[in-house]
Amino acid sequence: MKKILFLFLLSLLTMTVAAQKFSWPPKSYPLSVPFIVSDEVKYYWGVDAIVCVGSENGGYKFLVMGRANHDFTSSRTINIYYIDADNKPSIAGAYYFPKVKAGHEFRFEIVSAFPGYTPVGFKGFCIYDERLRIPEEDTEAGTKIGSRTSDVDAAYHDSVRIADSIATVAAIEAERAARVVTAPKYPGGTQALYSFLRKNMRKPQIAIETAGYGTTTVQFIVTRNGEVVGADYKRRCNERVDKEVLRLVNMLSGWTPATKGGKPCDAVVQISMSIFPSFNASAQFVGVR
Repeated sequence: MKKILFLFLLSLLTMTVAAQKFSWPPKSYPLSVPFIVSDEVKYYWGVDAIVCVGSENGGYKFLVMGRANHDFTSSRTINIYYIDADNKPSIAGAYYFPKVKAGHEFRFEIVSAFPGYTPVGFKGFCIYDERLRIPEEDTEAGTKIGSRTSDVDAAYHDSVRIADSIATVAAIEAERAARVVTAPKYPGGTQALYSFLRKNMRKPQIAIETAGYGTTTVQFIVTRNGEVVGADYKRRCNERVDKEVLRLVNMLSGWTPATKGGKPCDAVVQISMSIFPSFNASAQFVGVR
């Protein structure tokens, strides 16, 4: 994170400013809109201009234009942020940037995420992608793409204040990433889980003939090491049927653990099974611990 911010601050210290007047909302179209782009995005998409070309769906339509600096072989969702009068960012939306070939021009349209809304004192856009990386070999070789911007507002000369905006954006991205949770996964997926349960099930015949109708639910923990521990009943059907379901659950091993913020963690899972008159099973991810 510090390396990213350092490289971006370095680019801000060397950026140039075009002589044009900018006011918002637009009095006429087209209107060239100020922007700053992180080095990681700029490595692929050398954005030269963002132009407001009109209104659409109660909001505004923008044309993003430039020339590719390096190949990017698929489209990618990248966040674009509004910058307000205090150089503070707020999310405008996540937009698809097209696949590009080095040296070729690109252009695509975006529409403001919240119809009719831009911050008070809107000053332009910040394009930043926390997940994007410059290839290591180019970083080591010191490859740099010259900074591009289009703004006359004096605040854009103040690299420290803009860097504060970027730091805030980075903090927003880091906070969002820290909240991202992925569920644990049984080897081969859910259908493989159900297949294992069906294949290894031993029907307790006497229990079925007496009171084997219904569903047994067992809750357990998939540890950060992919092991099943702490299995216990959440719903019972019949003692012998319940024991069979618990036995099967305790046989489940080799899970890919859940993650929170990209790190493995313990997770709570429930499996529900009915044996009679026909086999049926379902699995539910309850949450992380």
